Amino acid sequence: MQRHHRLTASARITDIHRHGRSVANGFLVLRISPNDLGRSRFCFVAGKRVGNAVVRNRVKRRLREVVRNSNLQPGWDAIIMARRGAGDATYGELERAVHNLMRRTNLSEPELRR
Repeated sequence: MQRHHRLTASARITDIHRHGRSVANGFLVLRISPNDLGRSRFCFVAGKRVGNAVVRNRVKRRLREVVRNSNLQPGWDAIIMARRGAGDATYGELERAVHNLMRRTNLSEPELRR
């Protein structure tokens, strides 16, 4: 994922946690908030409940790849948080979970929605 699509400012992440819209499914939680930029930025979180460091990093790599290959609307900041079962999920299951959340929040482009 390119640097300008990464959300790293802790103040902005805290703001999204406090005031952003949240949706969830079995594997993930997505919190979003609009930004004034011409692009969307993402933060990926996998806590210790997901698994050890190897599992957490694999989950985050898979989530970054799913988002990178998705056609998303610009102008949003999003935090994608992995839940406990995400460590055991396959790439396809995580991909379906991300697309489900993006469809529910209208974050994906209309012509590519499933």
